[in-house]
Amino acid sequence: MVADRVVSPVFVGRDQALASLAHAWRTAVESGPAVVLVAGEAGIGKSRLLAEFAGTLGPEVRVVRGACAEFGGEELAYTPFVPMLRRLVRDGVARGGRHPELARWFPELGDGADADGGRHRLYEEVLALIERAAAERPVVLALEDLHWADTASLGLFAFLARNLAGPGVLLLATHRPGEADGAHLGPLLSELARGPRTTTLRLPRLTEQDVGAQLAAILGTAADTTVVRRVHRRSEGNPLFVEALAHGDARTPDSLRELLLQGPRTLAPPARSLLGLLAAGGDHVAHCRLEPVADESGADLDALLRVLVDRGLVVTSGDRYTFRHALIRQAVYEDLLPGERIRLHARYAAALTTDDADAAELAAHSYAAGDRPEALSAAHRAAVRAGRSYAYDEQRLMLERVLELWDRVRDPAERIGTDLVGVLTEAAETCMLSGHYRRGVDHATAGLAAVDEQAAPERAALLLEHRGRLRHRLDSSGADDWEHALRLLPDEPGHVQRGRLLGVLAMGLLPNDPAGQEAFAEALRIGRRTGDPTVTIRGLLGAGARGRDLGALAEARELAERLDSQDLLLTVPMYAATVHARNGDHRRAVEAAKEGRRLAHRFGLGLSRGADLACHAVRGLVLTGEWDEAAALVDEALAEEPPPAAQQDLRSLAGHVALLRGDLTAAGVAAAGPGDALRGSGLFHRRSWLCLLALAQGDPERADRLLDDALGDPELAELHGSEARSVLVAGALVQRARAVHGGSPPTEQVAARRAQLAALDTEFTEDGPYDRALRLHLRALLDDTGWDRAAAAWRELRQPHQLAECLLGGGRAALDAGDRSGGAALLGEAAELAASLGAAPLARRIARAARPPAATTENGGGLTARERDVLVLIAQGLSNRQIAGRLHISPSTAGVHVSHILAKLGATTRTQAAAIAYQHGLTD
Repeated sequence: MVADRVVSPVFVGRDQALASLAHAWRTAVESGPAVVLVAGEAGIGKSRLLAEFAGTLGPEVRVVRGACAEFGGEELAYTPFVPMLRRLVRDGVARGGRHPELARWFPELGDGADADGGRHRLYEEVLALIERAAAERPVVLALEDLHWADTASLGLFAFLARNLAGPGVLLLATHRPGEADGAHLGPLLSELARGPRTTTLRLPRLTEQDVGAQLAAILGTAADTTVVRRVHRRSEGNPLFVEALAHGDARTPDSLRELLLQGPRTLAPPARSLLGLLAAGGDHVAHCRLEPVADESGADLDALLRVLVDRGLVVTSGDRYTFRHALIRQAVYEDLLPGERIRLHARYAAALTTDDADAAELAAHSYAAGDRPEALSAAHRAAVRAGRSYAYDEQRLMLERVLELWDRVRDPAERIGTDLVGVLTEAAETCMLSGHYRRGVDHATAGLAAVDEQAAPERAALLLEHRGRLRHRLDSSGADDWEHALRLLPDEPGHVQRGRLLGVLAMGLLPNDPAGQEAFAEALRIGRRTGDPTVTIRGLLGAGARGRDLGALAEARELAERLDSQDLLLTVPMYAATVHARNGDHRRAVEAAKEGRRLAHRFGLGLSRGADLACHAVRGLVLTGEWDEAAALVDEALAEEPPPAAQQDLRSLAGHVALLRGDLTAAGVAAAGPGDALRGSGLFHRRSWLCLLALAQGDPERADRLLDDALGDPELAELHGSEARSVLVAGALVQRARAVHGGSPPTEQVAARRAQLAALDTEFTEDGPYDRALRLHLRALLDDTGWDRAAAAWRELRQPHQLAECLLGGGRAALDAGDRSGGAALLGEAAELAASLGAAPLARRIARAARPPAATTENGGGLTARERDVLVLIAQGLSNRQIAGRLHISPSTAGVHVSHILAKLGATTRTQAAAIAYQHGLTD
């Protein structure tokens, strides 16, 4: 038997990984739940590591395992969790509790018909079940192949990782870096990896010595050095490839497929046929699913399965058979002839029931077998089931399978009980929930082409509502669809669908648009009259935004929570963040947006609402001077590949931060990116900082041309006062630069532009404390007076960059008036603020304004040349160790220099020293 052995009986080269798992387990038991993420390429030994680790645990530990399936993985919601939870249910963990959401999966838990908690209720029930199991005895939850996880499973996995609280739970997952759905999995793994009790293991390839040990264990004797070297070179240290090469020679094909098929092709025909049948069934096939379709049964089937297990091609996991590695299954499946595949899939389809529980699997097998009518019917049933489980992406996939088959099946509407327009309407809405906006627009457009809006105005209006919302989320358009839909509906005060349309229309229009304000008011009247919660919530959002009424927003949130509409629930913090910002409380705006973003990820809406909330949070962080956190949040949100409008807004905000820091290269890259999807405040924010970028690049005339484009846009008049005045403040800064730019342009052009800015200022009513501060800042820039009032307003709102700008203006004015001590004090505070922010351009402007006489500059404040070098690096924010590395000196020597510099400058902190250096031009 040794000669036929494929799998090494000795686990080679993973002692350190096993030790890390043991440490994580101790942490989970002693300190609280722990997470382990095991990463590695295909064939590296992730599954073997889990099995070996499980073998080290005693019988008092409950180990439950689940695996994500490549075959139909996106179509089978919660694939890895169902067997894991079934184990806990069978163990009696759920006894005595009510689990209405879980009862949909496990009827033995009772009737699930009254379940109305939504996806988060399902998650909470799973969480409670696991924590109850851990209270009885410690639990290891092991999920394999997370890179193939369906969207719903990823959401549940993330929820558990974030919310498990009690001790005795180790959540363990394996994945292949860079594999399927990395755009969704990558950000989640990055977030979890930063957790205090998360261990990340990346399994490396085996060394030549390890390969030699693995070969010796497989062959039963030490391999020749030449063989070890050859196998190591050809396998590149991948244990699976080592196994495939162990019995080969120099003539072994280089193709991985051929390597993987060496073992299967040596099987006797019955065993090889059974292996092909398993491959057609997917990565994991339950025994109850296999036996009805196999040629053998009973003891004969067991004997063949034993051959496959003994040869290391298949392993058992509970009541299921699993290929030892997905690459083996893939190679075996691809080796089947087309006719063989069709017949094998047809066997599975014939053995499956028409129950909803089997619908997605039946749809997949029927489709692969070419049975289009059955595939269509099963796919629709699977879509309905996925929708009930809040697995929106799986629902979308199943509905798109229905649409693909629609024209290839006779009487499809009779088969599924709904017509093409109904399927397209549902697909459009599902795309909105799953974040696939472009696909949703296509589905809604196809639905509108298929519906007669005169004969079925309400169906057409619903499709127009969906398409408008999808377009609005894509590029801020869509209002024309909503207006068209309203024309199709009767103008009746109690018409609920009309109320819903008025609500979305109002939410999509610019904030000061009178039509939007009236639409909000009418929606609220209809909502109050009819009691419809969706219409009422949308009306309350308008009331809260228009009147800065946090009470209305609180009522909207309460209604949304009872309605169990996560999408609408997450609209509330977006409006709350806006109201807090208008009130000048940007810290509360950031808190509201960040909390909303956490909820968005918890409910699987991170790609849509989560991205919008990230924009709100970043904008607040920029204003409060927390630029490092703003930049990190931009990177995190962009990694999730949000829709175009959010993506462009985030890149624009990143460019603004780069500009404030003086990184003109990064700012220029952001400026070169598209901005075509931006509308409203996002568009005008981009225009404002592009003007300032042109100034920083030394071209004030180009800055003024950009300003002219912004001022000439009719949408400017529709903005809130604070949004519009931000543009006017940027314009005033441009005019100050033009006035001192070498005598050009003529003074009258600058004066005319200033007059235009002052006139526009009077057209906007004052919109809260933030807007009041902007108005004071604008007037100070235009008149060069009132700097103290503007500075006081920014100080009260705790916005450091704007405060420093006004202190600079006041300091210059004081120096010009001959008040050198007063001017120096204002410039000193401004310099310290700029240094603490890392606002290099502002710091340089302050330094130029405070430039001392030439003799003092030349003297350098009594600093030596080396101390001047160190001071430059202090001003850049470098630590002693970083300074030492830059100047090739020891950290202790750098520390001595820093102490001398502080003493000579009369500074108590490094930040204060940097401010003094900027003031006196000592960093030039």
